[in-house]
Amino acid sequence: MDTDLLRQLNNDIWHPFRFAYAKLDAPAFLDLHAPVLIRAGGPAKQVSGFADYSDQMEKWFAELADRGSSVTISFRFVERIAADDLASERGIFQIVSKRADGDQRAFYGRFHTYARCTDGRWRICVDYDTDERSGTLEEEFLAAIDVDDDAAFSV
Repeated sequence: MDTDLLRQLNNDIWHPFRFAYAKLDAPAFLDLHAPVLIRAGGPAKQVSGFADYSDQMEKWFAELADRGSSVTISFRFVERIAADDLASERGIFQIVSKRADGDQRAFYGRFHTYARCTDGRWRICVDYDTDERSGTLEEEFLAAIDVDDDAAFSV
């Protein structure tokens, strides 16, 4: 695999994703997704398109900000496949939520995204996540490959 493609994916999607989450910046976050987005799974176990997902994320980020809460997200990968203008990436995410009173909790889930590079920029076209087998997710997150370890997926 071309590690340059993985670095482009990191720069266009994964690093901005983390920053937008931490800033609760819904417009920046949504800009990482293609208008043809298919979003499936999640806590509600539903499927939606870009418009519905956009509404959900804007409301959630606003609610967190109104409560004085913060949230961070980290990604680790078990598979990264990219060629030309298409990519499929699977891994485990960790969300750390901190309330205004200081209470902090970590949540884990599995994700699988498909992305396409259009006009020189990668965007997520399909995003699926689940918390199935949640009992082992922290362990699996720690064992998976860091987002910046591009060489781990080179062939």
